[in-house]
Amino acid sequence: MRVVIFGSTGGIGRQLVKQALARGHAVRAFARNPAQLEIKHANLQTVQGDVMDIASVEQALQGQEAVVSALGTPALTKNTVRSEGTRNIVRAMEKVGVCRLVCLSSLGVGDSRDMLPIHYKYILVPFLLRHRVRRA
Repeated sequence: MRVVIFGSTGGIGRQLVKQALARGHAVRAFARNPAQLEIKHANLQTVQGDVMDIASVEQALQGQEAVVSALGTPALTKNTVRSEGTRNIVRAMEKVGVCRLVCLSSLGVGDSRDMLPIHYKYILVPFLLRHRVRRA
C-alpha cells in the first residue's frame, strides 16, 4: 500500500515509518524538515512541506492510498497544528480522493475522557493542558 505519514519526524511518527516499511508499504514521509527523519530505505520517499499549507498537503497525497497522521507539538505549546493540520489533511484527502485515514490523538480527547485518572481529569487537563485538550 502507498501511505503518506504526517508528523513523520516525531518519536511516534518515526516508529510508524519504520513499521510501515517493515510491512512492505511504500511510505511517503511528510515533514517540515525531512532531514530529521534519518531513515533510509528503498521504499521511503521524504517530502518537505508544512501541514498548515493545504497545497503542499494536496501535493503529498497525490498517488497515495492511505494517510497516517501523527501530528504533534510539545505539550505546553499553544498552537493549532493538530486541529488545523488535521483539517487540512481531511480536506486535501477529499479533494484528491484518498479514503483511508488513521489519526493519532491523545488519551482524554473525545470519548476517552472518562478513561483518564482522576488527577488528570480534574487537575492536569483543566489547569495545565486546557489550551491543548478541548472537551467535546
